[in-house]
Amino acid sequence: MPTMAGIRRATVTAADDDLAVVADEARERGISLSRMLGELVAERAQELRRQRRPRLATFHTEFSIADAMEAENPAARPFHS
Repeated sequence: MPTMAGIRRATVTAADDDLAVVADEARERGISLSRMLGELVAERAQELRRQRRPRLATFHTEFSIADAMEAENPAARPFHS
């Protein structure tokens, strides 16, 4: 958990039923509702961070640059000046 300097208080707007479920879970775990909400926010923030990470794309093609170069195809040399 972050230090107090790294924690910000906020007002949460939530449906009564949803908040009751979270409050019950906090009570069962023996922690405060505030701490439980903080954990839920931290989990969601981690999910959002993962979604924003750059992804490498993969692709497949039926064509081979090596085969095209052997066939003297100029399009096969995109990196040559």
